[in-house]
Amino acid sequence: MPAFKVSVVSLGYASYDLERSLLSRIDAELVLAPRDCLTEEEVIAAARDADAVLVREAPIGSRVIRALTRCRAIVRYGVGVDNIDLEAAKMRHIYVANVPGYGTEEVSDHAAALLLACIRRLLQRDACLRRGILESDIQAPVYRTTGKILGLLGYGQIGRAFHRKWKGFLPGRVLVFDPEVAPEVIRDNGAEPATLEELFSCSDYLSLHAPLTEKTRHIVDADRLNCMKPTAILVNTARGGLIDEDALAAALAAGRIAGAGLDVFEKEPPPRRPPVAFPAERRPERPCRVVFP
Repeated sequence: MPAFKVSVVSLGYASYDLERSLLSRIDAELVLAPRDCLTEEEVIAAARDADAVLVREAPIGSRVIRALTRCRAIVRYGVGVDNIDLEAAKMRHIYVANVPGYGTEEVSDHAAALLLACIRRLLQRDACLRRGILESDIQAPVYRTTGKILGLLGYGQIGRAFHRKWKGFLPGRVLVFDPEVAPEVIRDNGAEPATLEELFSCSDYLSLHAPLTEKTRHIVDADRLNCMKPTAILVNTARGGLIDEDALAAALAAGRIAGAGLDVFEKEPPPRRPPVAFPAERRPERPCRVVFP
């Protein structure tokens, strides 16, 4: 009988041969949950007697941690650990670890793709074309990247990778808000430290790369959205809880910002919402154009 049991409660990878190979060196058995655990009850059933737990999105709250009779380590496939109750784990003397470099290139690529899709109105233009509306008849304005002000909320590995890639689009300035990063580090990378007020009021394009904590939950709220330029675009590839989604929907419908590219939502899958109805004044009568200001 193996000396240790390691439970995988979040499935999705094609193979776990690497994990099994590494764990075999310490006489540990890797056990996969019968299905992807989406609730605390499913996590408890799969990992109650595990010595360690490997997790992605499954909820590891205080109730789960209290039910783990032998657990000494919880390891997340990813960077953020907001689905794990860290205080409860600390009280039980359970180590919590993450993978700091997980998805750095992929997520920063995706942030750039979402921002470009919003700037160039790719989805709207595709929808128009499928309805038989030709290029010269599309009304939505299209913006450029050169000379625009990029804002970054969070400057960890993913935020820095995104900044590195976006330099090729020749932004006019890059503003960064991250109280955990020294201002000289931000300046050494060619960006400017900024306050939250400066970040929201000055950015043409704002990309979120912050962890979800009590301090950052709904950091993008109605007041901060109201401070943004009406031509601004918001992108979020971090955590859905950073944005008050009702406030964002209202801002988009009222034309207070130009667009948003979201890869994450506060509740996933997100609840069905009615389509955002843009006011008539947001539908320009002139043909599609590149806006240079």
